[in-house]
Amino acid sequence: MKYYMWSVAKRFSVLFVLAVLVVPAAYGQPRTQAPEYTISKGDQLLITVWGYNEFTTTQTVRDNGTITMPLLGDIIAGGLTKDELVASLKDRLAVYIQGEINITVSVLSSIGQRVTILGSVGAPGNYPVSSEINLLELLSMAGGYSSDARLTGIRIFHKDRLQPATEVDLESYLETSNIDNIPKIRPGDMVFVPRQENVVKEFGEFLRDVAFLLTLFRLTDFGR
Repeated sequence: MKYYMWSVAKRFSVLFVLAVLVVPAAYGQPRTQAPEYTISKGDQLLITVWGYNEFTTTQTVRDNGTITMPLLGDIIAGGLTKDELVASLKDRLAVYIQGEINITVSVLSSIGQRVTILGSVGAPGNYPVSSEINLLELLSMAGGYSSDARLTGIRIFHKDRLQPATEVDLESYLETSNIDNIPKIRPGDMVFVPRQENVVKEFGEFLRDVAFLLTLFRLTDFGR
């Protein structure tokens, strides 16, 4: 009975934090503005120079961070924001174009603009992101954790393969209310939530209902 009540309290604390993160957004409360997306290798860019079709091009950022522009040759794009790349292109194009130069840079596709979450979550898969997010936010996007999830051993595999995987004891962060220091998930990362044995199964339907509610909140937010 004591274990049962402890499990109830533990799971309620996680769900409460998830609700705090998701519900306000659904009702239109302001969010902190996300950092602007940084271009990285593998990104496919559409660069449009308005009124000058000879400079308009679609380019994929190479491993060394460069793209090739007509007449301009190789240009550094990786590591820049879109605004920074536009400024760089304007400086280079001023040699060929007199007067105002209007350029737009669009990211058509990116291997780095998503995160993957697998294991004991409601909806494993890939989720689009443009900047780092809190691990709890990713869990809410994936429909919450399953009733057999082991929150003490969540692993984050980073896009930078030279960086070792990060093991997260989410339970400990929540029990100490240390929410701000929960590790962030960055575009290109993969998260694995392991299973545990001998868990309390009675919460299965309850968790599915909560995951459904979180999904509704998320859809409501996206629709705004």
